[in-house]
Amino acid sequence: MAWTGESMTLPRMNAHRLVIVAAALTTLVAAALGTTFAVFSGQALPRAVRHTLARASGTTLDLSGAVNAAQAAQYTTLLRHRLATDLAGAPFAFDQARWSNPLGFTAARPGAVTASGGNVPIAEAAALDDVAAHAVLTAGTWPGAYRANQAGAGRPGAATGIQLVPAALPSVTAGLLHLRPGDSLTMRDRVTGQLTRFRITGLYRARQVTGPAAAYWALNQIGFSGASTQSGFTTYGPLTVDGAALGPAGPLAVGSATWVVQPELAAIPAGQLGAVAARVAALRQELESSGTLPALSLDTGLPAALTGIQSDLRVARSLLAICAVLVALLAAAALLVVARLLAGQREGESAMLVARGATRWQLARLTLAEAVPVCTVAALAGGSAGVAVARVLTGAGPVPLAAAAASGWPVAAAVAAVAVAILL
Repeated sequence: MAWTGESMTLPRMNAHRLVIVAAALTTLVAAALGTTFAVFSGQALPRAVRHTLARASGTTLDLSGAVNAAQAAQYTTLLRHRLATDLAGAPFAFDQARWSNPLGFTAARPGAVTASGGNVPIAEAAALDDVAAHAVLTAGTWPGAYRANQAGAGRPGAATGIQLVPAALPSVTAGLLHLRPGDSLTMRDRVTGQLTRFRITGLYRARQVTGPAAAYWALNQIGFSGASTQSGFTTYGPLTVDGAALGPAGPLAVGSATWVVQPELAAIPAGQLGAVAARVAALRQELESSGTLPALSLDTGLPAALTGIQSDLRVARSLLAICAVLVALLAAAALLVVARLLAGQREGESAMLVARGATRWQLARLTLAEAVPVCTVAALAGGSAGVAVARVLTGAGPVPLAAAAASGWPVAAAVAAVAVAILL
């Protein structure tokens, strides 16, 4: 009777089914664990990083410096362009405030501008980007757009030619200065000597003083107390005005500026954390030692936060890699034992088949006919189980099935190929 490998595959497997089952189980477990590690490393860990980044604190970029109107505009353009690159394309909120020169009081209001300890009372005006979205009016209205030459006929200040600038005040500052909507305040620029009259149109308070939205108020150099004391001066304000009142076309000269940048950290790719941290640190050094523009100070904890999260990510991936190597070694050792056991049990059978005319290729094809379906089915089952386990166990939210499969199936296929090679 002629020898045919196809007719002997199932009987041979049935005769050694326990060993075949051991090989299948070893392949299944190896594929399941390998797929789990792959999904964790490729999908769950980056999601965990994004989750951690979204909750990180102290990651806003607070910039400030003494600049004039033209330099403030240059820095605004420069920073927008530079940060778009330095943050690896992650979107960011960008807010600016331009501040006037120190303004001296020209007439005392009872109890309003008395500073303790011999400090000189002054005030500052500021144009804060989108302040109405971050503050709540408690009285009056916002100042609205500034129009030049408001001190015309019939207006206060017409006789003297002093420009009239509508302004809103923080409620706490208004309380300290005993001001309310409708009052006027004449101030003198302590640098240029220019007189400006402010008409108080409204009072406001910060909409949110804690949480992520409160980062906007880092624009306010005076703070929530309404007054700050430093270097012998007590500064009140800010007198919040329209941006047109500050700069070349307005009556107020720009003396400094502040910027607040709030990056959407969750959008920074996990593989770019170290690069972004290095670029932000380099930006800080460049701003503090600028050779063409006045130096700016940059206060942020972003580089430290990104470096720490990147270090944690590397440790996690290293632990997963070590576990994967150990599992691979154990699985390979188990499959080698199974292969030796199977070969020992079939030694006599193989000799008989060779005696009946079977070639080495025919014997190999017979083994392939057994190993390929067994290892493939076991690896597919193990891969499915690994994907399911990884999606359930991840702490950063459910991993999408398509993404998990894309990370896990190559590992399952590799396990099946290695298992077939060892059994062969």
